[in-house]
Amino acid sequence: MDRHVLIVGAGRVGYRVADRLGTDRHAVTVIERDAERCVGLASNGTRVIEGDGTDPGVFDELNLAEVDIVAALTDDTETNLTVCERAREHAPDVRTVLRIAQDGEQDYGYRSFVDHVVYPAAAGAEVALEQITGQ
Repeated sequence: MDRHVLIVGAGRVGYRVADRLGTDRHAVTVIERDAERCVGLASNGTRVIEGDGTDPGVFDELNLAEVDIVAALTDDTETNLTVCERAREHAPDVRTVLRIAQDGEQDYGYRSFVDHVVYPAAAGAEVALEQITGQ
């Protein structure tokens, strides 16, 4: 296995990331509230914890010392900030990825517990521009 990745949130973004990482020989653990999404992910071999990623008890179930990257990918920026902060408190060396939901939230990347910021709308716009302009 290359890396152990913890993903919080298996909506449109998190589900696809977990699915792709699982095929790339990464150890993937997903925390998700929605039971149906949990079943779908578990069927492809992903370790799934049904629960709230902001719940301290859920983090206590994990050995964050073994996790290389925590990706907070819910569609709620505040939830994702909480996850990144809690992850860094439990494992100071873990890398964190924060998904933001709206324009103007890119500044959250300056927080000490956020290593990378992902903004799906901006990423989609970049891909569309590349397709339109051919660059």
